[in-house]
Amino acid sequence: MEKYTEVCEEHGITVYGIIDKDYHGNTNKICEIPVIDTEESFDDLEKLIYYKENFNFFCATNWTPLTDKVSIRNRDKRNRLINLTKQHGLNCISIIDTFSTKITRSITVGRGVYIDGYVNIEPKASIGDFTNIYSHAHIGHDSSIGKNCVIQRVACLASECTIEDDVFMGISVKAFKSGAVFGKGSFIHEGIYIRRGTVPNEIVSMNGENMKRIINYVVD
Repeated sequence: MEKYTEVCEEHGITVYGIIDKDYHGNTNKICEIPVIDTEESFDDLEKLIYYKENFNFFCATNWTPLTDKVSIRNRDKRNRLINLTKQHGLNCISIIDTFSTKITRSITVGRGVYIDGYVNIEPKASIGDFTNIYSHAHIGHDSSIGKNCVIQRVACLASECTIEDDVFMGISVKAFKSGAVFGKGSFIHEGIYIRRGTVPNEIVSMNGENMKRIINYVVD
């Protein structure tokens, strides 16, 4: 939350408040940002019109592919909030730390995207809606990243790669093969060096039954 608000402040964007039914009525502020309403308020036509006409939105709920109860709940909540913005036609802005990250004219960025500081995105890359890219990540030229993906800190993606929707690349992942395709819902654990793409919903890990197969891909 603090990272989002600091980038907004640097760009002169005033953060008006948080709309979240989990916190509304239970706490007044989160990170000094007032909790102003519940997302259920969008069912009230008068309130919906007021918010649509006066504010931009950003989905600040993060997600990971882990299977513990909190992670599952966070994913469900994020998906619900994103669906609300689509259902009601809310204007979602992207938050980009352009003071330390250069976005060239040939890069396409969707809506609701967060791009952290010190990210290197090479020309003609595209970033899909609601994707988060964190500090010191590298995105190769002509690569395409889908919707609602997470590229974690210090991750590196080769050129001309395709990342489909809902892919999670952990901290320090190195995807070296140019032109590789990473299937929808893939999860590459932190620290993995990989020279291939993935199939949809594949988990790439140094743990478990597939350890030998994954290691062979890493070192060959």
